[in-house]
Amino acid sequence: MNKKPLDYYKAIYKLSSEADSAVAVESELSALVENTAKTIGVKGCSIMMLTEDQKKLVRMADYGLSKTYVRKGLAELDTVMAEALKGTPVIVKDATTDPRVQYQEQANKEGIVSMITLPLVMGGKVAGILRAYTDRPTEFSVHDMAFLSSVANLGATAISKNQIYRTMERYYQDIIDSKMAELAKVEEARDRLTKSVSIVAHDLKSPLAAIQSYFSMILGGYVGEVPDAIRPMIERSSIRIDGLLAMIGDLLDISRIEMGQMAEEMENVSLIQILETPLQDTQRLAEEKNINLNKDIPADLPEVYGSFNRLQQVFANLLSNAVKFTPENGSVGLILLEENGRILGTVTDTGMGIPDEDIAYVFKDFYRASNVEKGTGTGLGLSIVKRIVEAHGGGVRVECPCPETGKGSKFTFVLPLAVPAPAKKQKSTRQ
Repeated sequence: MNKKPLDYYKAIYKLSSEADSAVAVESELSALVENTAKTIGVKGCSIMMLTEDQKKLVRMADYGLSKTYVRKGLAELDTVMAEALKGTPVIVKDATTDPRVQYQEQANKEGIVSMITLPLVMGGKVAGILRAYTDRPTEFSVHDMAFLSSVANLGATAISKNQIYRTMERYYQDIIDSKMAELAKVEEARDRLTKSVSIVAHDLKSPLAAIQSYFSMILGGYVGEVPDAIRPMIERSSIRIDGLLAMIGDLLDISRIEMGQMAEEMENVSLIQILETPLQDTQRLAEEKNINLNKDIPADLPEVYGSFNRLQQVFANLLSNAVKFTPENGSVGLILLEENGRILGTVTDTGMGIPDEDIAYVFKDFYRASNVEKGTGTGLGLSIVKRIVEAHGGGVRVECPCPETGKGSKFTFVLPLAVPAPAKKQKSTRQ
């Protein structure tokens, strides 16, 4: 083909580089046959792979051949292909007369004269062929055959990589499918558990509330004088029932959030109005401990899209916790502002803080920090806060100590702004 070895070396280097950068095997093989045909100066080039039954070849890539000649689909093995599949190159000087060629008439119409067929070896086995076609009688030199053999190796490597990728893809897809099935079962079990907890909590709430009512009547002296020896026992029992009722309330809240009931409560709401009750309650608690409550809330704070009652719960939990764990004469702060199309809020305190080893767990169910006395709260308040904020499309995190003061804790949360109301359609005035 009048090509020098150096030309072929350069071409192989270029083909190898392009093969490494190719995204898909189809584009890699298409580029390979096109560049091979142009480099060696032949009419066309193709790569074919053996089917699993080893009886036919499927065309992977073609260049320079008409659709009529290619005949999309599987190719029957002719004698030349069969010989090449044994592992050695086969040269046909005249494809229109050589009896080993199956489609001599089609080759004549296509303008094919000579062709060379080389094996594609993968893993020590011949798995396909590379074929080059010329439109004139051609003597393929040793350098031509060496170049085409190198191209065949590149083609085999590309296909092999693709097969490995597909195998690994199927393997990992099977793992993903398996894990997704397991996850679906876990979620189903969680849903059943959530519903069960909701039912049990609801059924327990009424009788406990009734018992607490009776205790209140007894301690209030409505049924007669309570002996001093009995009063402490009733008071302790009443306190325990208060704790149980609080836990049941929290469990019911979690159940409702997990079951998606909060979605029905979502609307555009004013944070200024939401904060009225939580701030009043917090102010009263803060005054009892001589704690300074600092507020920085713009009067023109935009609305958010959320549940009025649940967002009240978020502020009530964060603010009451801040006051609860801040000693007398300390301070608690609440800042709200609009930033980057969202509401950014912070609750800070100068309290006891959270140990480093507990920071990662404070939003977990029933978790209490190691520096908190046993029996202080249910351990569900912050987990409920996290659930509510995330159900609103926001997030919450804690820093300890507060970066600005070096004391206490800083809880930061974000909430999405109100959803724009849909434009009202104007009534047609056309008569």
